[in-house]
Amino acid sequence: MSSRISRAAALVTAAALLTTPALVAAPASAATDPRISFRDLGVPEQEQFPGRTATVTVTLPVPTGLTPTALRGTLQVPAAYSRGVMEVVQDNRVLGRATVESGQNRGDIPVTLPLDGIDVTGDGATVQLRTTLDPVDETWCHDPLDTVTSVLRDASVSYDGTTRPPATLAEALPPVLGSLTVTVPAQPDASVTAAALETTTAVAAMYRSQAPEIRVVERDRAGATAADGNAADGTAADGTGVQDAALTRRIDIPGDNGHGITLEHPGTPEATVVLHGTGEDLLDQARLLTSGDPDTGLTGLLDSTDAHARDIPVELSPRAETLADLGATALTATGTGSAQVVLDIGQGELGRLAGSVKLHLSGSVSPLPADAPGELTVAVNGTVVDRTTTTGDSTLASGVLDREVDIPADLLTRYNSVTLTFSGSGVQGCGTTAPLTLRVDPETTVTSTAAEDPTRLTHGFQALPAALLPEVDVILTDGDATDVDRAARILSGFQSTTGARVRPVPVAPQDAGSTRDSGRPLLVVDADGDGGDLTTGEALPVTFTDGVLTADGLQAETSTDLGVLQTRWDHDRHRMSVIAGSTGSPELLDQLIDDLDRATDTGRGTGWADLRGTAVVSQDDGGVHEIGVPDDRPAPAADQADSSTRSGNATLAAVVAAVVVAALLVAVGVAVRRRRP
Repeated sequence: MSSRISRAAALVTAAALLTTPALVAAPASAATDPRISFRDLGVPEQEQFPGRTATVTVTLPVPTGLTPTALRGTLQVPAAYSRGVMEVVQDNRVLGRATVESGQNRGDIPVTLPLDGIDVTGDGATVQLRTTLDPVDETWCHDPLDTVTSVLRDASVSYDGTTRPPATLAEALPPVLGSLTVTVPAQPDASVTAAALETTTAVAAMYRSQAPEIRVVERDRAGATAADGNAADGTAADGTGVQDAALTRRIDIPGDNGHGITLEHPGTPEATVVLHGTGEDLLDQARLLTSGDPDTGLTGLLDSTDAHARDIPVELSPRAETLADLGATALTATGTGSAQVVLDIGQGELGRLAGSVKLHLSGSVSPLPADAPGELTVAVNGTVVDRTTTTGDSTLASGVLDREVDIPADLLTRYNSVTLTFSGSGVQGCGTTAPLTLRVDPETTVTSTAAEDPTRLTHGFQALPAALLPEVDVILTDGDATDVDRAARILSGFQSTTGARVRPVPVAPQDAGSTRDSGRPLLVVDADGDGGDLTTGEALPVTFTDGVLTADGLQAETSTDLGVLQTRWDHDRHRMSVIAGSTGSPELLDQLIDDLDRATDTGRGTGWADLRGTAVVSQDDGGVHEIGVPDDRPAPAADQADSSTRSGNATLAAVVAAVVVAALLVAVGVAVRRRRP
């Protein structure tokens, strides 16, 4: 599922085999002098360098026992440039330089940058990558080249040294995590289930850029296998990644009468973190383990192999946060004639399904003369919501950005792009126009309020994970280790799209009635489809009753089996329900989760972050099909909308009448894709 370094093929897979007998596998050996891709390090896979000179800051995780020695990749250079250099810089020191020459592989130029003398602080090293390129025609006016972009692709880092497994609890969670296996009893009690879900969602949030494979397995079946495609020397088939026990972790939650956290077999490939205890004390152990705070977490325990937790409260996202709080960093732009800064604001980062959002922009712009005024526009997802000029705003005319902007709720989606553009008027001349600079202060505030109901653009999966925050009730119809794994993978899949924590609250099936009054959203894992009253309520997007399959309002008789993950908004209680089930074939639900994980890992197909409809289904002989994907185009007039809907339903109904139900879901999937802009 969305656990994103199931990229296990590049790093390491410690996935337990839930459907096979117990496996006792030899631990993978430590990796010596490994090479790890940017993708597996959690660094953006493509770094862009706009203009003739550009600088990008990256932080390279450094696993214990290793030292970075070289950065490799392919620089895609536009045809407008003939030659230049790419450098890696740290603290104003050039660590390495590569020459960029034109004509090599049609613009795809391999570069190798030494990292000699790199300074590693803690678990990482921050460096700047800088490109300086020369245009082909030295006599031409080059101002337009400021918008031409070079791209670094397929980047990786080579390391010297040998990785080593954790020797203390401070090393329980490494800088680079390939996979995590959490073991529980075959029939875990409520406190073990709570601790397992707390641990897995926290790790998914902490490592969301690396996307480790995260599994919950029965203790008696726990084992580890090397990922397919990894070479015997620990290097993946593409030359990057490592098959390394030091980059995997195992956490045991036995539900015993002990207390605290211990590290068993420290410094060996069998090193295992054990969470002892029951009840709230056990849940606090899980929160201690995954706390990144040096005062309340394990990072401050330099040489300990045991620890004890204290009560750690659930934190709510504040209504007002700064851009810095939301992780925005690149907030300054310079250009000829105009400068543009793009802010990415996800509803998950806001910590709630937002009904209204207000920006209090602060920063600066280049002061302009009165006879050549400038204009500032603010666009949300391509729609301009605010426009002002330096002649109409004396503060902006003086070079100070201080403006409040309201973002209409009907423009908000799951992920939002806010584009600020500052442009100047007057005649733009080669070599005669001074560049404009737009700087947005990281202390710019973003204030949000909770939505009463989703909008047309935030219903279904687009409301997730925001609609699951901060706590979500979890009901498991079977409640065994396999069910806990399903819940962990679903929650971790949505959790991997945001750093705001989803906190699971397990509820026994017999206590399901209490969830109606809890005020919290709900996840039901009903793998066999026998949940009965647990899944009753408003109509679900996909149902199968008495041999009749209903999908997005269309019906057909069939004997097909499917696995389904779907959403339902409870208007009375203003909360989201997520139902995971099947038509009596739990293996199809597992297949669906696998497909979502795989697509997230590879970037091909529909992954957790790509879900936009109200339901997603999987059949024996088909891939993932989404149901109820919205049309992002402006809503038409009522009569046109009704006519369009009737026409679309009539066309789809004709298709359904002509084919068996196995084709129904395919037809729905095709129709949905055709409606996308």
